[in-house]
Amino acid sequence: MDNLIYFPSDKVQSPYSEIKRFIDFVKQLSELNEDIKFDENYWKGEVNFVKTGISSKDRSPENLLHHSIIEFAKAYVKYQRIKSKLRTTDTILSIRAIEQICLDRYGEVDLTKLVIADFDLAAENTKVNYKASSAYHVGRQLKILLDFLRQLKIVALPEWKNPIKKPADKSIVLDEESEEHRASKLPDEDAIFALADIFSRKDSELSDRDIFVTSAVSLLLAAPERASELFFLKHNCIHEEEVQTLSKSSLGLVADASNIEKVLGIRWYAQKNYGYDIKYIPSVMIPTVKRAVERLIKMSEKPRHLAYLLEISDKFPRHDLCPKVPDDQLLKRSEVLLAMGFDVSQYNDSQANDSGKVFLNARDIPISDYEVCLNDLNILLRNRLPKDFPYVPFQTGNGVKVKWSEALFACFVHQFNKSKSTIFSELWMPKIGTLNEDLSPTRKKLRGKNELSNRQTIFQRWGYGDHSITTHQFRHLLNTIANTNGMDSMLLAKWSGRADMKQNRVYDHTSVEDRNFSLIEMQKNEVGTVNTDSTFTFQIATPRTLQELNTKTTLSMHTTEFGFCTHSYIDEPCLKYRNCLNCTEHVCIKGDEEKKKRLQDRLRKEKILWAKDKESVSKNVSGAAVWLETRELTIKRCEKMIALLHDPNIPDGTPLSIPPSEDVTHLDLAYQKAGRKRIPVIENTQRKKIEDEPHLLSPALQMDLWI
Repeated sequence: MDNLIYFPSDKVQSPYSEIKRFIDFVKQLSELNEDIKFDENYWKGEVNFVKTGISSKDRSPENLLHHSIIEFAKAYVKYQRIKSKLRTTDTILSIRAIEQICLDRYGEVDLTKLVIADFDLAAENTKVNYKASSAYHVGRQLKILLDFLRQLKIVALPEWKNPIKKPADKSIVLDEESEEHRASKLPDEDAIFALADIFSRKDSELSDRDIFVTSAVSLLLAAPERASELFFLKHNCIHEEEVQTLSKSSLGLVADASNIEKVLGIRWYAQKNYGYDIKYIPSVMIPTVKRAVERLIKMSEKPRHLAYLLEISDKFPRHDLCPKVPDDQLLKRSEVLLAMGFDVSQYNDSQANDSGKVFLNARDIPISDYEVCLNDLNILLRNRLPKDFPYVPFQTGNGVKVKWSEALFACFVHQFNKSKSTIFSELWMPKIGTLNEDLSPTRKKLRGKNELSNRQTIFQRWGYGDHSITTHQFRHLLNTIANTNGMDSMLLAKWSGRADMKQNRVYDHTSVEDRNFSLIEMQKNEVGTVNTDSTFTFQIATPRTLQELNTKTTLSMHTTEFGFCTHSYIDEPCLKYRNCLNCTEHVCIKGDEEKKKRLQDRLRKEKILWAKDKESVSKNVSGAAVWLETRELTIKRCEKMIALLHDPNIPDGTPLSIPPSEDVTHLDLAYQKAGRKRIPVIENTQRKKIEDEPHLLSPALQMDLWI
């Protein structure tokens, strides 16, 4: 790795020579991708070196970064991309911000003469040019740039802090503005119902484009996946299995062959380093998912078959339109058109003649009769195959490999275009932009013209008006539903393909009313007895002094899915992050049948997921071992608690808790992962002695308010 890291020279050199040395060093490193050349100003798939406020598609020379900084800009964004894995679209922001200030103040960009005031002004400009969240991000990039210049000894400036405050997290703040923000993240209900109505129509009533859009949306409503991950799906993505439920008579520990539950999942590939994983879908969505996948399989059948023929043989692929003639027989023009997948039967004689000529000329194929044979066309056809064939050329996905012959969304060129004839010999796949164009009104530039054309959405085609919806809103919707209905945070993170549970809250858009309702219901359930037959009662403590705070808060309880929480949130927040089953402060009440049933259901589901986690571990899926370890601990504690709840020697109403051999919190796990040990809790023995023997305390200090 050292050969990829730039080290400033030990010798005293001028800042200008250090800049040149750095640029020369970066030029020698491998390019970010094969389509990029350092000297070019537009790096395909990465970044374009244009000024602040200029569209990345703009190719005007006057809108490029100033010549005094563009070389350094290229070196800087490339180096940070390789060394620190920073996105080029992020690192360029600081360059643009500094360039704008320097040109306004000095007429050029001289990095060696930068002062702290330049960064302050750049930050102020950023507040004007960007939204609050984006402005904060640009400020962070400005700090990274300045630290880099200081490290290279290009400037001798003091440390600088980002003056732009991080905006409040609108996913958790309960003000009106934040409520509107959360609402904007969720899809319009009317739009979803419209899509559902279209999806319910017969196959014969739907175009291939309608099938594509409605089926894609159906899959996104079945599991909280990213829309770009749709196109990684294979035609055999459906996973079905039968799972034996557990016998109640044996404490839920033994499989009962008489009761079989069918489960269905989808094999998704998560592009954020999560790999392939089976995401089980809610039972209510199973018929919808099956229908969607069946439609997509049927739609992609012929393109996949063409790809298969091209894979297994080097001969001309004999598709449905191909003339049944020897490979070396010279063909008439009409036969050539059919062989190349151009169906002339869709046109009248005049149109067929004109369109056929245009088609052949665009592919450098002679328009006269008896000029070429299938062997000749085979070469031309294969030269037009998509890049990386037989694999689909994905721009994202960390190198995921999906063959055209197995891709669920494989299509032919112009298959979704009503105004053009489908080319049955040329492969094509829709992208996320294709889906977005149908879900939200879009203006698109016409080929060969300088004008924009309105793209008709699926809502407009079917007479549902101007609904607008984004693919990512479906992901937010499923996460919000899961949060509202109490899905375990760890399970939700795994279901959504996240490595960090903290990201869950970004997708939680429950309203103030929803949260207040849940709180009211919780408070209703927190006061009173467990049941009429229970001998155990509890109350909400209202401490008036610090002494009462230390002695009476244990009487306070909070209802949970399986029992009650005895933790005092006045002392510290919950370190288990609602992982109640693995918490020593969680209590189950003997005789509460409803919560015992929930516990048994949880055990059954955990065992199903345990088998999947174990399979993932065997396949070396990233992070699977951590999930498996946690799952095994949960199962063990569930089994112990269920056994206690069935124990006839324990009277109803008894509070039950299981102290683990090692109480591990999420914080402990974080420290462990970082190779550190958490500082142990040090008990104040002197205070404990006084509390146990209050007579040791002087009369002057024996008061309720003890500080």
